[in-house]
Amino acid sequence: MSDISNPTSYNQDDLEKQATFGAEAARNNSVVSTFRHDDKNIYINDVPIDKDEFVYAFGGTFQTGPRKVTDNFRKFGNPVPAGLAAFSTGTITLGLIQMHARGVQLPHVLIGAFLTISGLIEVIAGIWCIVIDNTWAATVFLMFGGFWSSYGILLTPGFGIADAYGSETEEFNQAVALYFLSWALFSFLLWLCTLKSTWPMTILMFFVWLFVLLFTIGQFLGSVKVFKAGGFFCLMSGIVGFYNCFAGMADTDNSYFVIKPWYLPGAVH
Repeated sequence: MSDISNPTSYNQDDLEKQATFGAEAARNNSVVSTFRHDDKNIYINDVPIDKDEFVYAFGGTFQTGPRKVTDNFRKFGNPVPAGLAAFSTGTITLGLIQMHARGVQLPHVLIGAFLTISGLIEVIAGIWCIVIDNTWAATVFLMFGGFWSSYGILLTPGFGIADAYGSETEEFNQAVALYFLSWALFSFLLWLCTLKSTWPMTILMFFVWLFVLLFTIGQFLGSVKVFKAGGFFCLMSGIVGFYNCFAGMADTDNSYFVIKPWYLPGAVH
């Protein structure tokens, strides 16, 4: 028997066991790391798997990573383009207003859109994303549908939210900033979930996080310049949202322009 307290006392059997263990560990590491793919198949440890059995990260479907197709996937239409369109129509206009385009400064013209298009349609899209087993997309659309609806209610005089603060305008502004703050944190978490998806998806969520963050800071400081900067990224998030929306709608049957996924590192693994 060898003395484990003295490294020099290992016998030949011990050394052979260590060598065998090391070879086995190396072989196991090589097994789990072997991956390649071509147009039809992916190969894990040189075993071909039909690509049609998996869905991959794509802005047009709001898939954040590859996963195996389930029985209920794609029995229904793709609700993501409608949700993105509802999101982008509101954010583009809001961004322009926050930048004071054409001298417009108040976003009250969007109250109806916030309550119906950006609110209701995104909630419906989120529910359908649950049906097709897309949890991340469902979370995005359901939560932002609620965000736009609540923002529309906040702007509606009939609800009396601003009037409840009376002459304390500064208190109202700080209260709105505190409300925005939680959404800035939530948007940041959503962006972190796109770092292994596609470039258009992660850029979209980065712009969303940035405009909500700048709106929060602008509301805290009462800074018009910060609000305008937030308006720019709000506008850009709407444009990138439309890009992903088009990617989800366009195919070879209806368009000469079909957008392919532009993968981030680690999107296909």
